[in-house]
Parts: sequence; structure tokens; C-alpha cells
Amino acid sequence: MPSPGKNITMELLKVYQSFADQLNISADISKVLHGVTDIKASGNEIEAALRNVLIEILPTKYKVGHGHIIDKDLNVSKQYDLLISDNIESNSILKTKDGTEIFLYETIYTIGEVKATWNLTSADSTEASIKDIQTRLQRKAVSNKALFSAGAEIQLSTPVTSNPIRNPLFCFAFAVKSDGDLKKLRPKFEDRSSWSSYPNLTVILNEGLFVLININNLKQGKLTINLYPEFVQNDPSYEWKFISCKNSARNFAFLIFCLTEHLSNTILEKPSYLSYSTSLLGIEDDQLLNLDEL
Repeated sequence: MPSPGKNITMELLKVYQSFADQLNISADISKVLHGVTDIKASGNEIEAALRNVLIEILPTKYKVGHGHIIDKDLNVSKQYDLLISDNIESNSILKTKDGTEIFLYETIYTIGEVKATWNLTSADSTEASIKDIQTRLQRKAVSNKALFSAGAEIQLSTPVTSNPIRNPLFCFAFAVKSDGDLKKLRPKFEDRSSWSSYPNLTVILNEGLFVLININNLKQGKLTINLYPEFVQNDPSYEWKFISCKNSARNFAFLIFCLTEHLSNTILEKPSYLSYSTSLLGIEDDQLLNLDEL
């Protein structure tokens, strides 16, 4: 008789397989659209499918959308395929008819780049996309000693996490398949100087995952995955590995658990809407009139 634990695993994988099947179907539809319409429409099919699946899975306290990010200095990001933001105390500041939204940077937990096929070109574009938001947009770091209770920030005497901040931006890449030549990506993962602008996690649904592993622990038989390469790029005990797995259900489940780990341990600071409004209004000194000048 199968053990209860095994039964639970099998049932969970059935659920995740249903989600993975939805994504594979969207990829098939994308191929058809690519042949009869424009490339953008075919690409949108997979992006929309992944967003819809995440909306179904993640708690309602998180909003899943797509669009641009803006910081308090009015720097605007490129358009991202997938964004996960706070859905309790904040919302996007603009939503167009096609669903594209503009989000305040302080409200963002995660950005995702979604591709039909993962190859060197898609890896380069994703890296450039992450580097763009890191260099042009700014938000205040939340101390690793911070807790929030009833809307108030509490500073503890010791860090809550080994990460230097509590609001790191989690960037992941998702593709249904690769071009079959993943060896071309090896130099990227070996170049530690680029780790900060490379996806925290890369999931190729039907082939496997690129993850950052503690090799010292691995030698002792313990698999330890680090989700934040930007904080350990100078630590020689970490290396990128590819987990080869053709089981799309397991690969998708891994993505969900990594996202949940990040979301549940991240604290976002409330945006200052007054600061944003001041920037948006663009008030100049000569516009400030004394009342007797009216």
C-alpha cells in the first residue's frame, strides 16, 4: 500500500500538471498565432496564460499583472511581461484597456520575463531588462532588522534574514522550452560579475531549472538553494547548476514554491504618495505664490 506521503505528492503533482498543461497548450496556440498573425500576439498568449495561472494559485493579497514600473523620480521602466505587487494597501496608478498597468516601485515584489523558447538571445534580453531597472529606478531599502506591525516599522537588535535587505526584487525567467543548446549559456553563469543582473531563477518548463547551489553543502549530501545571487556573487561556495527534469509538473511546482518563499519573507515599504504627487505635478518655484499675489 502506498504511504500517505506518497499519495499526497502524487495528488499535488496532478494539480501542478494541470497548470503545466495549460501553459503547454498556450505555447501550442502561440505557434499557430505566430504563423497567421504578428509575433507580439503569439508571445502574449504564453504571458497571459502564466499570469492567469498565478492569479489562480497565489493569495489575493498579491496582484499579478503586467506593464511598467515608476519610481518617485518618475523614472519609468520598460514593459514587463509579469509583475507581482501588493494588492492590499496599494494598487496600480493606471490601467489601460489592454490591461497594461503602471505600478509604483515600492509595491513590487517580483518581475517575470516570459519566453516561448529560452536561448542566448532571450537570456541577453532578460539580463538587459533586469539591469535597466536596477540602474535607472530607485527605492528605499528595508533594513534586514525591520518588522512591520500595525503599519509601524519596528527595528530589532538582530537581523531577521541573512540578506542585507528585506525588500529585494525577485526576478525570474520562464520559458516553455529551450533551443536545445543550453551550453551557450555557460559563460553567463560563470561570470560572477553579472549575477546581480541575471534572473534569480530560470525555469524551462519541459526541461529543467537553473538554480544557485551551495556546493559545500552539496558535498555533504544537502541541497541548499539560494534565491538571491546578487548577495552571494563573491562567495565561492555558490555555483549555478542546471536541474535536468523533463517533468513539467515538478518544474512548475518548484517555481511556485520559490515565488511563495520570496513573497512570504519580503517586506515592502509603503509608497509616499505625496512624494509621487509632488513629482507628477512638477511644481516650480515661480508657481508658488503668496496669497497677497493672487
